[in-house]
Amino acid sequence: MKKLYFALLLCAIPLLAKAQSADDFYKDAMIAEDVKAEESADAAKNKASSLLDTKAPVIRIEGEHAVLPFRFEREGAALGDLPLETSSVRPTVAVVEKVVTKYGEGPFGLSWGGTFNQIKSLGVDLERTVIKDYPNSFLATKLPKPLPEIHKVAVSFGEDNLLWRILAYSTPLQDSPDASRVLALYNKYYKLLAQRYGNPQQFFTPKITVIEKTVKDKLGRESIETTTVEEPIGGKNFLAELQSGEATLYSTFENEKVGAALSIGVDGEGKSYIIIDFTNLEIFKEREQQVINTL
Repeated sequence: MKKLYFALLLCAIPLLAKAQSADDFYKDAMIAEDVKAEESADAAKNKASSLLDTKAPVIRIEGEHAVLPFRFEREGAALGDLPLETSSVRPTVAVVEKVVTKYGEGPFGLSWGGTFNQIKSLGVDLERTVIKDYPNSFLATKLPKPLPEIHKVAVSFGEDNLLWRILAYSTPLQDSPDASRVLALYNKYYKLLAQRYGNPQQFFTPKITVIEKTVKDKLGRESIETTTVEEPIGGKNFLAELQSGEATLYSTFENEKVGAALSIGVDGEGKSYIIIDFTNLEIFKEREQQVINTL
Protein backbone atom coordinates (compact mmCIF):
# COMPACT_ATOMS: atom_id res chain seq x y z
CA MET A 1 0.00 0.00 0.00
CA LYS A 2 2.05 2.92 -1.28
CA LYS A 3 -0.48 5.67 -0.54
CA LEU A 4 -3.15 5.83 2.14
CA TYR A 5 -6.10 8.17 2.08
CA PHE A 6 -7.70 9.31 5.29
CA ALA A 7 -9.48 12.34 6.60
CA LEU A 8 -9.40 12.18 10.36
CA LEU A 9 -7.96 10.10 13.15
CA LEU A 10 -11.26 9.52 14.96
CA CYS A 11 -10.77 12.74 16.92
CA ALA A 12 -12.61 15.45 14.97
CA ILE A 13 -9.60 16.46 12.89
CA PRO A 14 -10.47 18.48 9.76
CA LEU A 15 -10.20 16.83 6.36
CA LEU A 16 -6.55 16.24 5.46
CA ALA A 17 -4.77 16.44 2.13
CA LYS A 18 -6.07 13.77 -0.21
CA ALA A 19 -2.91 11.69 -0.52
CA GLN A 20 0.19 11.07 1.55
CA SER A 21 3.17 8.81 1.15
CA ALA A 22 3.49 5.80 3.44
CA ASP A 23 6.41 7.54 5.16
CA ASP A 24 4.37 10.70 5.86
CA PHE A 25 1.40 8.65 7.00
CA TYR A 26 3.36 6.94 9.72
CA LYS A 27 5.23 10.08 10.74
CA ASP A 28 2.01 12.10 11.04
CA ALA A 29 -0.45 9.48 12.28
CA MET A 30 1.01 6.24 13.53
CA ILE A 31 4.25 7.50 15.08
CA ALA A 32 2.74 10.04 17.43
CA GLU A 33 5.14 12.56 18.93
CA ASP A 34 4.65 10.86 22.29
CA VAL A 35 6.28 7.65 21.05
CA LYS A 36 9.20 9.14 19.13
CA ALA A 37 12.57 9.80 20.73
CA GLU A 38 12.26 12.77 23.06
CA GLU A 39 13.60 16.17 21.98
CA SER A 40 15.76 16.56 25.08
CA ALA A 41 16.76 14.77 28.27
CA ASP A 42 14.54 17.14 30.28
CA ALA A 43 11.59 16.41 28.01
CA ALA A 44 12.26 12.72 28.39
CA LYS A 45 12.26 13.03 32.16
CA ASN A 46 9.01 14.95 32.17
CA LYS A 47 7.17 12.94 29.51
CA ALA A 48 8.45 9.47 28.78
CA SER A 49 8.49 8.04 32.28
CA SER A 50 4.95 9.26 33.02
CA LEU A 51 3.37 9.05 29.56
CA LEU A 52 0.71 6.57 30.58
CA ASP A 53 0.25 7.63 34.21
CA THR A 54 -1.80 10.81 33.84
CA LYS A 55 -5.56 10.64 34.31
CA ALA A 56 -7.66 11.80 31.38
CA PRO A 57 -10.70 14.04 31.57
CA VAL A 58 -13.78 11.84 31.48
CA ILE A 59 -15.27 11.31 28.03
CA ARG A 60 -18.44 9.29 28.23
CA ILE A 61 -18.31 5.87 26.58
CA GLU A 62 -21.63 4.72 25.17
CA GLY A 63 -21.03 0.99 25.35
CA GLU A 64 -24.29 -0.57 26.53
CA HIS A 65 -25.06 -1.81 23.04
CA ALA A 66 -22.83 -3.03 20.23
CA VAL A 67 -21.99 -0.51 17.54
CA LEU A 68 -21.08 -3.33 15.17
CA PRO A 69 -22.65 -6.76 14.73
CA PHE A 70 -20.62 -9.16 16.81
CA ARG A 71 -20.81 -12.54 18.45
CA PHE A 72 -19.11 -14.44 21.24
CA GLU A 73 -17.19 -17.63 20.61
CA ARG A 74 -16.61 -20.04 23.45
CA GLU A 75 -13.27 -21.81 23.28
CA GLY A 76 -12.70 -24.87 25.48
CA ALA A 77 -9.31 -26.34 26.43
CA ALA A 78 -8.84 -29.48 28.52
CA LEU A 79 -6.78 -28.84 31.66
CA GLY A 80 -4.30 -31.72 31.60
CA ASP A 81 -4.55 -35.22 30.14
CA LEU A 82 -6.33 -37.85 32.16
CA PRO A 83 -4.95 -41.38 32.68
CA LEU A 84 -6.39 -44.10 30.46
CA GLU A 85 -8.26 -45.78 33.30
CA THR A 86 -10.18 -42.58 34.02
CA SER A 87 -10.66 -41.49 30.43
CA SER A 88 -14.44 -41.83 30.75
CA VAL A 89 -14.42 -38.98 33.26
CA ARG A 90 -15.11 -35.63 31.61
CA PRO A 91 -12.03 -33.35 32.05
CA THR A 92 -12.30 -29.86 33.47
CA VAL A 93 -12.59 -27.33 30.65
CA ALA A 94 -11.55 -23.67 30.74
CA VAL A 95 -14.07 -21.55 28.82
CA VAL A 96 -12.85 -18.32 27.23
CA GLU A 97 -15.13 -15.72 25.69
CA LYS A 98 -13.96 -14.23 22.39
CA VAL A 99 -15.48 -11.14 20.80
CA VAL A 100 -15.67 -11.43 17.01
CA THR A 101 -16.15 -8.32 14.86
CA LYS A 102 -15.76 -7.77 11.13
CA TYR A 103 -12.24 -6.39 11.71
CA GLY A 104 -10.88 -9.57 13.27
CA GLU A 105 -8.56 -10.24 16.17
CA GLY A 106 -5.91 -7.71 17.09
CA PRO A 107 -2.71 -7.88 19.13
CA PHE A 108 -2.79 -9.38 22.64
CA GLY A 109 -6.05 -11.22 21.88
CA LEU A 110 -8.06 -7.98 21.64
CA SER A 111 -10.70 -7.40 18.97
CA TRP A 112 -10.30 -4.63 16.41
CA GLY A 113 -13.45 -2.53 16.27
CA GLY A 114 -14.68 -3.85 19.60
CA THR A 115 -16.54 -1.44 21.85
CA PHE A 116 -15.52 -0.56 25.39
CA ASN A 117 -18.00 -3.05 26.84
CA GLN A 118 -17.00 -5.79 24.40
CA ILE A 119 -13.33 -5.47 25.34
CA LYS A 120 -14.28 -5.45 29.03
CA SER A 121 -16.25 -8.66 28.45
CA LEU A 122 -12.96 -10.39 27.55
CA GLY A 123 -11.88 -9.95 31.18
CA VAL A 124 -9.69 -6.92 30.39
CA ASP A 125 -9.37 -4.21 33.04
CA LEU A 126 -9.47 -0.69 31.56
CA GLU A 127 -8.28 2.42 33.42
CA ARG A 128 -8.50 5.84 31.82
CA THR A 129 -5.27 7.51 30.73
CA VAL A 130 -4.18 10.47 28.60
CA ILE A 131 -2.57 10.02 25.19
CA LYS A 132 -2.29 13.22 23.21
CA ASP A 133 -4.79 13.49 20.32
CA TYR A 134 -6.32 10.06 21.06
CA PRO A 135 -9.60 10.36 23.00
CA ASN A 136 -11.06 7.52 25.02
CA SER A 137 -7.71 5.89 25.82
CA PHE A 138 -7.24 3.37 28.60
CA LEU A 139 -4.49 1.36 30.24
CA ALA A 140 -5.35 -2.29 29.59
CA THR A 141 -4.41 -5.09 31.98
CA LYS A 142 -5.41 -8.76 32.26
CA LEU A 143 -5.03 -9.14 28.51
CA PRO A 144 -6.22 -12.37 26.84
CA LYS A 145 -2.76 -12.89 25.29
CA PRO A 146 -0.08 -10.99 27.27
CA LEU A 147 3.61 -10.92 26.42
CA PRO A 148 6.20 -11.08 29.23
CA GLU A 149 8.39 -8.36 27.68
CA ILE A 150 5.52 -5.88 27.40
CA HIS A 151 5.16 -3.69 30.48
CA LYS A 152 2.22 -1.44 29.59
CA VAL A 153 -0.52 -1.56 26.97
CA ALA A 154 -2.87 1.31 26.17
CA VAL A 155 -5.90 1.09 23.90
CA SER A 156 -7.83 3.88 22.15
CA PHE A 157 -11.49 3.64 21.15
CA GLY A 158 -11.93 7.04 19.54
CA GLU A 159 -15.06 9.13 19.86
CA ASP A 160 -17.20 6.47 18.15
CA ASN A 161 -16.24 3.79 20.70
CA LEU A 162 -14.43 1.39 18.36
CA LEU A 163 -11.02 -0.03 19.25
CA TRP A 164 -8.68 1.23 16.53
CA ARG A 165 -5.27 1.72 18.18
CA ILE A 166 -3.13 -0.35 20.55
CA LEU A 167 0.08 1.03 22.02
CA ALA A 168 2.55 -1.27 23.81
CA TYR A 169 5.59 -0.39 25.92
CA SER A 170 8.28 -2.87 26.90
CA THR A 171 9.74 -3.09 30.39
CA PRO A 172 12.39 -0.32 30.84
CA LEU A 173 15.96 -1.62 30.57
CA GLN A 174 19.10 -0.58 32.40
CA ASP A 175 21.11 -0.20 29.22
CA SER A 176 24.71 0.38 28.15
CA PRO A 177 25.88 3.62 26.46
CA ASP A 178 25.66 1.98 23.02
CA ALA A 179 22.03 0.93 23.71
CA SER A 180 22.89 -2.70 23.02
CA ARG A 181 20.11 -4.18 25.15
CA VAL A 182 17.26 -2.20 23.64
CA LEU A 183 18.67 -2.65 20.14
CA ALA A 184 18.61 -6.43 20.63
CA LEU A 185 14.94 -6.20 21.65
CA TYR A 186 14.20 -3.81 18.78
CA ASN A 187 15.80 -6.16 16.25
CA LYS A 188 13.88 -9.13 17.67
CA TYR A 189 10.53 -7.40 17.26
CA TYR A 190 11.53 -5.98 13.89
CA LYS A 191 11.80 -9.53 12.57
CA LEU A 192 8.56 -10.66 14.23
CA LEU A 193 6.54 -7.67 13.01
CA ALA A 194 7.97 -8.02 9.49
CA GLN A 195 6.86 -11.65 9.49
CA ARG A 196 3.41 -10.82 10.88
CA TYR A 197 2.54 -7.70 8.87
CA GLY A 198 5.11 -7.42 6.06
CA ASN A 199 6.47 -4.41 4.16
CA PRO A 200 9.14 -3.43 6.70
CA GLN A 201 10.74 0.00 6.31
CA GLN A 202 13.34 1.40 8.68
CA PHE A 203 13.97 5.10 9.19
CA PHE A 204 17.15 6.30 10.88
CA THR A 205 18.21 9.87 11.47
CA PRO A 206 21.79 9.88 12.78
CA LYS A 207 23.46 12.40 15.01
CA ILE A 208 25.79 14.59 12.97
CA THR A 209 29.15 15.26 14.61
CA VAL A 210 31.15 18.25 13.37
CA ILE A 211 34.91 17.82 13.54
CA GLU A 212 37.11 20.90 13.37
CA LYS A 213 40.75 20.71 12.42
CA THR A 214 43.37 23.47 12.25
CA VAL A 215 45.38 23.41 9.03
CA LYS A 216 48.21 25.57 7.67
CA ASP A 217 48.78 26.62 4.10
CA LYS A 218 52.18 26.91 2.40
CA LEU A 219 52.71 30.35 3.88
CA GLY A 220 52.06 29.07 7.39
CA ARG A 221 48.68 30.76 7.72
CA GLU A 222 46.20 28.85 9.86
CA SER A 223 42.57 28.11 9.03
CA ILE A 224 39.83 25.87 10.38
CA GLU A 225 38.73 22.92 8.28
CA THR A 226 35.46 21.22 9.23
CA THR A 227 34.12 17.79 8.36
CA THR A 228 30.89 16.08 9.39
CA VAL A 229 30.45 12.49 10.50
CA GLU A 230 27.16 10.56 10.78
CA GLU A 231 27.18 8.57 14.00
CA PRO A 232 26.06 4.95 13.43
CA ILE A 233 23.27 2.89 14.98
CA GLY A 234 24.75 1.40 18.14
CA GLY A 235 27.63 3.86 18.35
CA LYS A 236 29.42 4.42 21.65
CA ASN A 237 26.97 7.14 22.77
CA PHE A 238 23.83 5.94 20.95
CA LEU A 239 21.68 5.80 24.10
CA ALA A 240 22.33 9.47 24.88
CA GLU A 241 21.73 10.40 21.24
CA LEU A 242 18.32 8.73 21.35
CA GLN A 243 17.50 10.33 24.69
CA SER A 244 18.34 13.82 23.47
CA GLY A 245 16.59 13.39 20.13
CA GLU A 246 19.84 13.93 18.20
CA ALA A 247 19.22 10.49 16.69
CA THR A 248 15.93 8.73 15.90
CA LEU A 249 15.25 5.15 14.89
CA TYR A 250 11.91 3.61 14.00
CA SER A 251 10.36 1.14 11.58
CA THR A 252 6.95 0.65 10.00
CA PHE A 253 5.09 -2.44 8.81
CA GLU A 254 1.73 -2.78 7.08
CA ASN A 255 -0.65 -5.03 5.25
CA GLU A 256 -4.08 -4.22 3.85
CA LYS A 257 -5.71 -4.16 7.28
CA VAL A 258 -3.22 -3.21 9.99
CA GLY A 259 -0.18 -0.99 10.30
CA ALA A 260 2.45 -1.28 13.02
CA ALA A 261 5.28 1.02 14.01
CA LEU A 262 8.28 0.11 16.16
CA SER A 263 10.45 2.71 17.87
CA ILE A 264 12.87 3.16 20.77
CA GLY A 265 12.39 5.46 23.73
CA VAL A 266 14.72 6.51 26.54
CA ASP A 267 13.41 8.00 29.79
CA GLY A 268 14.97 10.66 31.98
CA GLU A 269 16.82 8.04 34.03
CA GLY A 270 18.50 6.66 30.92
CA LYS A 271 16.37 3.51 30.82
CA SER A 272 15.47 2.32 27.35
CA TYR A 273 12.39 0.59 26.00
CA ILE A 274 10.64 -0.20 22.74
CA ILE A 275 7.24 1.09 21.73
CA ILE A 276 4.95 -0.79 19.33
CA ASP A 277 2.09 1.22 17.86
CA PHE A 278 -0.66 -0.78 16.12
CA THR A 279 -3.32 0.99 14.05
CA ASN A 280 -6.30 -0.48 12.19
CA LEU A 281 -6.07 0.92 8.67
CA GLU A 282 -9.53 -0.35 7.67
CA ILE A 283 -11.14 1.91 10.25
CA PHE A 284 -9.06 4.86 9.00
CA LYS A 285 -10.30 4.39 5.45
CA GLU A 286 -13.89 3.91 6.54
CA ARG A 287 -13.81 7.11 8.58
CA GLU A 288 -12.44 9.02 5.62
CA GLN A 289 -15.18 7.69 3.38
CA GLN A 290 -17.82 8.70 5.92
CA VAL A 291 -16.47 12.26 5.90
CA ILE A 292 -16.35 12.32 2.09
CA ASN A 293 -19.94 11.09 1.92
CA THR A 294 -21.10 13.96 4.12
CA LEU A 295 -19.41 16.71 2.10
